[in-house]
Amino acid sequence: MNSLSIGDTRPVVELFGVQKTYVTDTGNVRALDPVSFGFEKGAILSVVGPSGCGKSTLLRILAGIDPASGGRVVIDGRAITGPVPDMGIVFQRDLLLDWRNVIDNVMLPAELARRNDGEMRARAIGLLTELGVGDFLNRFPYELSGGMRQRVAIARALLLKPSLLLLDEPFSALDAMTRDQMNVILQRLQQHEQVSTLLITHSIAEAVYLSDRVVVMSARPGRVLDVIDIEMPKPRPLSIREEPEFTAIARRIRVLFEKEGVLAA
Repeated sequence: MNSLSIGDTRPVVELFGVQKTYVTDTGNVRALDPVSFGFEKGAILSVVGPSGCGKSTLLRILAGIDPASGGRVVIDGRAITGPVPDMGIVFQRDLLLDWRNVIDNVMLPAELARRNDGEMRARAIGLLTELGVGDFLNRFPYELSGGMRQRVAIARALLLKPSLLLLDEPFSALDAMTRDQMNVILQRLQQHEQVSTLLITHSIAEAVYLSDRVVVMSARPGRVLDVIDIEMPKPRPLSIREEPEFTAIARRIRVLFEKEGVLAA
């Protein structure tokens, strides 16, 4: 397992031989071959791979939502056997409640945790302001653009200061310019919050730009093709994508996909 010198270098998340097979009426479907990797506290790790390679399955296993068929997941030294409470999750769909306005959507975790107080509300407003939607507290989801809705979803996921943030292709439905904007915002917010983050994406550029480490996955059944540490300093401007070091890492990942037949050479 590659090392990474960032903040506290103890692995906060470790996967050991995690695999997944789905049992169906027409036979077993092998989604994940044994997968092993880890990352450190305060880091961003991206899992990049083609559609159907088991990326989202891996995230659900890590969250304790979906049990693994084999192997184990360890978070902060504890083996995961069920849902993890100290965790924020953002999915491709924002899953905002249409009948609640922005601030009430963000405050929902505090209500469920019986922490609906002034301190939590102040944090919610602070997160929304940092995410650029502080002027829309009383708007409803249907009044917001897709990018704005995802900002609200990120604020909700971060409200209770989770130790781990899981992002399942949260920007894949956005246009290119909005996606770039969200990448910049996420980088800044993650550094400010210092939350350990796992990002599922099929975008090579997004993975390299945001991450301290990238896990490259094969087509189904998903297996690890490579684990690449990204040592470019942060914060990173979008223009870094034009730098030789960035393009070399992106090319390294692309070549792996070409060898797998995922991309045409």
